[in-house]
Amino acid sequence: MVKDRTYAALESRAREKRATGGRAYGYRDGKVDKGEAYVVREIFGRFADGASCRTIAADLNARRIPSPGATWNRTERRAAGWMGSGIRVIVRNERYRGAVHWNASEWRKDPDTGKRRRIMRPRSEWISYVDESLRIISDDLWERAQRRTRPAKDEARLRTGGKPKYLLSGLLRCDVCDAHYTITDAVSYGCSSYHDGHACSNSIRVRRDRVEHILLGPIRDDLFAPERVARMVKEMRDHYVDRVRATQERAVAAPRELQELAVRIERLRERLQHGDPDMTPDELQAAIDRAEEKRRELQGLEDSAGLPAKALAILPRAAELYRRQVALGLDGHPDAILKARLFLREWFGGKIRLEPLPDGGLMAHWDQNVGALCKGLGSSGSGGRI
Repeated sequence: MVKDRTYAALESRAREKRATGGRAYGYRDGKVDKGEAYVVREIFGRFADGASCRTIAADLNARRIPSPGATWNRTERRAAGWMGSGIRVIVRNERYRGAVHWNASEWRKDPDTGKRRRIMRPRSEWISYVDESLRIISDDLWERAQRRTRPAKDEARLRTGGKPKYLLSGLLRCDVCDAHYTITDAVSYGCSSYHDGHACSNSIRVRRDRVEHILLGPIRDDLFAPERVARMVKEMRDHYVDRVRATQERAVAAPRELQELAVRIERLRERLQHGDPDMTPDELQAAIDRAEEKRRELQGLEDSAGLPAKALAILPRAAELYRRQVALGLDGHPDAILKARLFLREWFGGKIRLEPLPDGGLMAHWDQNVGALCKGLGSSGSGGRI
């Protein structure tokens, strides 16, 4: 597979202490960029001396210093300037002291949301080395900065597990810059680009309780309508039948794929045993491991191909249980909030755009249609009570 060959080639380059792709701010063509390196040293120095990430980002924006993504060829960008979160990434990047890490993380798709998430690998799987030609800051400045990044042991956020606390977290987006509306104080949502470095012009905040009341009230009413469960049963039945059909189709092709994999694995083992002019032993072993993983996946597919049709009979009860869980989540029950959030993401088409209005209010849009007119919901600047 192309993926296997690419991974094996990058692994080989990492072990030989050669570049493996990617570009960090401060470097260009694998070498230190003097202009950006000056900004990196300023960021580390100011952070180590006590300046906040947001303050540093706002100052860089005010001075019109190009942000890390200013020259990237992206079709979509969250914001055009520096962000406090970007400053935090820089002050935690060991490359600036010459330390390079490869294979430190991987991207996996979340089966519930369909989104890819970055997962850290165990330290034992990392390939690390030091290249002094990449050093921009001293070890002393690095240590001073890291003392500020280490949270206290009793800090509450360490016990939250990173789980969103609020129903609309991740759904609300600024219509000006497409950044997330996040909790900015005890009672309000605000544009993260504005509040994390003034990279956006939208300063309007919105009270959490008010926006939840306007957007979620109609959903609560619909969930308890008698026809809701009937619609859910039909949707679940259609989805279940489609999945069974797809699984069975793949299971039919599995024996042929398993046979081809067996031949491929045997051929790779022979090349590993006798040597190969095109691939190193590490590359060959990586390819074997991935072929074995694919074989286990197909064998599991064969075992699950005969899903019982009688499962269709329990769908009405499953739909009712799901509706109850969503309703509990909307009411703030901690064990059901995740289920409610997944439901809301689908309901609102993935995001709710909040458009700032001249009078200081917000217009909410989703699925290309006007969802609600939140006149007077927001406040500008200070975020005072409505």
